[in-house]
Amino acid sequence: MKRFFLSSAMFVCFVALASTSLAGTYSDRVISLNPTYYYQLNETDTSAGVVDTMGNGPVGSYNGDYEDGVPEVGIPGPDFLIEGGRWTVSEEWDDLGDEIDIIGLDSDNVAHASNNEGHITLGDGEAFASNSISVAMFALGGKAQGGDRLFTNNVEDPLTSFQIVVGNDGIVVSTNPTVGCFDEVECGHRSLFFPDEGIEFTNQGADRGLNGAENGWWHIVATTEGDTALDRTENIRLWLNGVDRTEDMLPGTVGWGTNTGLAKIGGRRANAADTTTHSGAQDEVSIWLDRVLSDEEALSLYEAAISDEPIGAPGDFDGDGQLTALDIDLLSDAVLAGDNKSQFDLNSDSLVNQSDREVWVDDLKSTYFGDSNLDGEFNSTDFVAVFTEGKYEDGVAANAGWASGDWNGDKEFDSSDFVAAFVAGGYEIGPRQVAVVPEPSALVLFAIGLLVCLARRR
Repeated sequence: MKRFFLSSAMFVCFVALASTSLAGTYSDRVISLNPTYYYQLNETDTSAGVVDTMGNGPVGSYNGDYEDGVPEVGIPGPDFLIEGGRWTVSEEWDDLGDEIDIIGLDSDNVAHASNNEGHITLGDGEAFASNSISVAMFALGGKAQGGDRLFTNNVEDPLTSFQIVVGNDGIVVSTNPTVGCFDEVECGHRSLFFPDEGIEFTNQGADRGLNGAENGWWHIVATTEGDTALDRTENIRLWLNGVDRTEDMLPGTVGWGTNTGLAKIGGRRANAADTTTHSGAQDEVSIWLDRVLSDEEALSLYEAAISDEPIGAPGDFDGDGQLTALDIDLLSDAVLAGDNKSQFDLNSDSLVNQSDREVWVDDLKSTYFGDSNLDGEFNSTDFVAVFTEGKYEDGVAANAGWASGDWNGDKEFDSSDFVAAFVAGGYEIGPRQVAVVPEPSALVLFAIGLLVCLARRR
């Protein structure tokens, strides 16, 4: 059995949602995609449980005897993987591809090792279940014994169940534990079978290394969605080490059951030493409920894992490392487009609308509607700035942006922008962190007076 030992370096976790983080580029990228839960597994002892970085989920607990060193916390984190590949004719059976260093995680990053005898219980499986779901994680192999669970919400309902399993001599994504696998229609999962030597289509890539630690870590992204149980199975998607392997996945031969009703990492049953406990290790488990990651988003996670280039903060849509008027204008354009592109979905509700603009202004930029120069305050200098631009009711369609007075996001600067700004509050009360909100009546009277003055000027 592959064994691990505690890293000598202590991991210090720091997350900054509104600026570029000091953490590795991988965690920055995960956070920028607003997962529902993000269990980084950076704990170096078991006393405080397993913490969700996003602050949304319950504190997970450890199951197993972690005192004698069989299951372990604080093992060295992912260090390398083997380049991904698709099924193709391979001239040499041992043609596994090149090793790639995982440099997008901090050098002192740590992980959790189940080692066949320990797993993590996250909590009630229903809190980790949804019709549409995405899970991303790193996994390090040992040989599977009986369908090792990398992640399971342990929910039986085929409209919300989701499991990532090492089994069928490969990897399995299961969405329906209520059926076996008699044919493609009656099969509640898809398997990426790893072929044996001599099969015509051997894999030129890392597939055969999944069940062995000597071939490095795996970066896994698995998703599904659908209105019926069959749809959810047919819509299973899988990316391994940056390669979309969905077309290589086939119906299996058995079903993959659930147990306990508790969501888990690295196991399935209450008994930590059960055969379905993972024989390897896991790290950086992120979960999106009611959301399916796009091809670009799934690939971006892999690219962040093998890169040390800084990742922009949430809301930094132009990637310049800052939250500027151009970013809120890009978000406003996305709201008007109505196509709900996920990179603009700042509150993770699968919609792109005014609520996301509120998140950008109130939470990410920590300012107010009306703060045209984005200095953190809404005051008379903002009026000077926007009227200097000269776009107030100028008769030119769709020519205004945030800096020129379009605070409600309709690409015009008119009286409706003042209404939006004053209804939101914030005029001359200082920076948001120390602001004291004035009486609403005073704001309304000021707004009415300002609009009257503007009308007279015209």
